[in-house]
Amino acid sequence: MNLINVLKIGVACAALVFSYWIGVQQGRESEELKNARLEIQVLKSTIQGFRLKQTNDAVALSELRIAESAHRNELSRMRDQLSELERRAAKNPSVGKCLEFQRLAVEKEELLREAEVGLEFCYKHHR
Repeated sequence: MNLINVLKIGVACAALVFSYWIGVQQGRESEELKNARLEIQVLKSTIQGFRLKQTNDAVALSELRIAESAHRNELSRMRDQLSELERRAAKNPSVGKCLEFQRLAVEKEELLREAEVGLEFCYKHHR
């Protein structure tokens, strides 16, 4: 009987060690699962932030394109007026110098507007 009792105690100890080992494994897996869930939440919030920024950039880009189109139309109108003035100036040579200065003024306006729109976009979206 002594051998049977020793065997029972050995089996009980083995079962105790085995159940402890299973508990540790489940605890480790549970902790890893918690960490993974936390990491997933952080990644989801990061993705949402990037999507929001992408949406804002897309809206800003469309606004920039609309403004650029409006400026292009205005520039085209100004160039048409300038070509009309040049045509008239061809008939009167003394006006030619004045028209050259007007052409330079139109080009200055065009460059200034392009720079302002670009800087506004940069200030607004890339601080």
